[in-house]
Amino acid sequence: MGRTPEEKRTIGGIVGDINVMLGSYIRAQLILASLTVMSYTLALSVMRVPYAFILGPLAGLFEFVPVVGPALASVMVFVIAILTSYPHLVWLFLFLGAWRVVQDYVNAPRIMGRSLEIPPVVQIFGVLSGGEIAGVVGALISVPAIATLRILWRRMTSDRSVDAPVTSPPPTDHM
Repeated sequence: MGRTPEEKRTIGGIVGDINVMLGSYIRAQLILASLTVMSYTLALSVMRVPYAFILGPLAGLFEFVPVVGPALASVMVFVIAILTSYPHLVWLFLFLGAWRVVQDYVNAPRIMGRSLEIPPVVQIFGVLSGGEIAGVVGALISVPAIATLRILWRRMTSDRSVDAPVTSPPPTDHM
């Protein structure tokens, strides 16, 4: 059975919107990982933690795995500090804790929310729910899943024509 031209346009529009959303999600993840690399490398080097220029980029790589990745990065940094007899473990612990709070509750919701048009509270709830339902995989795919559901909902309830994209165009700066 063939699809009508209207159905093809609708499906093509949904696929196009999901493609744009996934691109935005990947860009947001790269921004968050870059922030982690810069923050860890700078803070650890200022605090004179051994191997700061190795630990910072590793922490950035771990940032791609929700919940577990950042926790492993923090444990890795702390263990290396202990093994190298780093004298300021309390300050290191405070930095690692403060960075997680800033990254998880300020940076990630704002960056993801701006690029995916999802409110920060919905993202936090989604990641926590996804983690409870399906563990690490659930936490990893929760934000793109919520964004996909948003796309489908907006497509199905939109008054616009079926082939008009639902995703908003990037803002332009008119001076």
